Amino acid sequence: MKPLGSQDPEQLGRYRLLAVIGRGGMGQVLLGQGPDGRLVAVKQIHRQFTGNPEFRARFRREVLASQQVTGAYTAGVVDHDADFETPWLASEYIAGPGLQDTIGEFGRLNLNGLKLLATGLAMALLEIHRTGLVHRDLKPSNILLTNDGPRVIDFGIARALEDDITLTATGAVIGSPAYMSPEQAECRALTPASDVFALGAVLAMAATGASPFDAASTPQVLYNVLYSSPDTTAIPAPIRALVDACLAKDPSARPTPEQVLDAASRIDVEPVWPVRIRRRIADCRTEAGRWADGTAAAATAAAPEQPKPRWARVIPAAAVASALVLGAIAFFGVGVEGNAVEMDDPPLALTDDETRRLDVCALLGPSVLGELGTATGEFVPGAAGGCRIAYRDQTGRTVSFNLETEMAPAAIRDDQQPMGSTINWMPVLGRHKEASYCDRIVITQSGLPMALTMSASVLSSGADLCPLSERALAAVVRRLSVNPPLRDLPRDSVLRLDPCSLLDAGAVRATVGDLVRSSTPHTCALTGADGYFSVDISERIRPDNVTGAKLRKTREIGDRTVYLDADGADYCTFVVLVRPTRDDQAEQVRATYFSSRPQTRPHCDTAAALLEPALQKLPTS
Repeated sequence: MKPLGSQDPEQLGRYRLLAVIGRGGMGQVLLGQGPDGRLVAVKQIHRQFTGNPEFRARFRREVLASQQVTGAYTAGVVDHDADFETPWLASEYIAGPGLQDTIGEFGRLNLNGLKLLATGLAMALLEIHRTGLVHRDLKPSNILLTNDGPRVIDFGIARALEDDITLTATGAVIGSPAYMSPEQAECRALTPASDVFALGAVLAMAATGASPFDAASTPQVLYNVLYSSPDTTAIPAPIRALVDACLAKDPSARPTPEQVLDAASRIDVEPVWPVRIRRRIADCRTEAGRWADGTAAAATAAAPEQPKPRWARVIPAAAVASALVLGAIAFFGVGVEGNAVEMDDPPLALTDDETRRLDVCALLGPSVLGELGTATGEFVPGAAGGCRIAYRDQTGRTVSFNLETEMAPAAIRDDQQPMGSTINWMPVLGRHKEASYCDRIVITQSGLPMALTMSASVLSSGADLCPLSERALAAVVRRLSVNPPLRDLPRDSVLRLDPCSLLDAGAVRATVGDLVRSSTPHTCALTGADGYFSVDISERIRPDNVTGAKLRKTREIGDRTVYLDADGADYCTFVVLVRPTRDDQAEQVRATYFSSRPQTRPHCDTAAALLEPALQKLPTS
């Protein structure tokens, strides 16, 4: 740290400024002290960047996101002013050395230190992920050491300091190559599992002294991350299996932070830093206290610059580190390192199983849409993956919200227009700019193809519900990103199945020609020049409980009784009852064959022939 310069402010907000921690191209980091004596790190943005309203909006958004992270193993934002002439934020001050410097100075950690490190990092990730963030740059220089354990810093703010649209559009890889996950190296969707991979790389580094993917060049490091299996034999055996699991290339094969915490707790040693590290932490606290009481500033002003031994050069840099500081200084210098992103950035990293088990009605509940009013009436489930409910807003107006998830993304792209806005990087689509019945749609960009369609309507005309529809859709996306509500389906539920896995593609191709496949979570359609065949899986009213001439007709296909749902000159639809569920509902499969070409046999005979292979893959009804 250095004393304040003549151009530096003496106070920002309620914080008296004591020293300069670091400067960079985007701003500076200052040591501050609150009215209660608490030390903070104050990050102040340079004046030339403050005239851009979009910059201020991003700054404010990321600060507010960061303030949600308040766990014991993270260091969070405590105050900010995004509207000040030079925006600033104050973060919790951590007087402790960085893990990177500690390993460089003292060498690798013993098993006691590794247990404390693993436990603390797992707890930190639990808190970060709870708020809907993925750190995306968990590395040794973003981890500070205190007597209580590690503190993870630098989350939430760096996106406010970058042109994130440009970076994303150009496919830039943001992060530290030696500690990024394979999916991050390939610019794929990030989930909490990406941070778990980084946790494993950090533990390996702390146990051996070097990243498990180190190489002579960045391209070689990225190649190792993507394709090489690291040598972990030098890692102490009690923690080696945990590190190996965290470093799995497949995100779904990695443990969750909860599982990491459980595995670390079973290591039979006391979680404590080695004595030399605890001494260094004490030195850092003493150094911070000297700046707080003014003795360090006085000594700096009076004494000439003297060469310092290596250990003395390390202490001041480590002692002044605080929440976001190390990553911020790195960021200010190079422009891309050290940032956190919302968990759904890239948008919505749902697994296939989660997508098929979504409880759509829960996505319309008060915990999601409560800010829009008070729910009235009951949920009304739709026939094909949808749900509807009404809310009464503060003016007494009743608005009906309807959410659907089974509309074909390809058809939506052809039918809807971009509205000029985005929700978590997904372009918002719709039919009308203003309407009293208004729908807004986003299409997921990872995982199973899924279009989230939110419509809002009122009985009275003249009201523009498009802004309300988009707000409701944004609330749904936020909930999906953090904690998607899932239905508790039996293991043998047909709703868990991939509908495309039921089809015999060869037989369909021979009937309709070369295939184009389109699908939603519960529907698969194979289309050719001569027609199409589709199956959809749903929970609907039981076909044997519905009156009507068509549904009373049945047909034996293989050893199954199927119900004729509809037939006409160029189509035929069968319904297969798979498993009764509740009341008059049942899990069922609907199969439709369509062709406008002249046929040599009835459409229903063709539909039956194409459906029969699927019936053999269904559980017994």
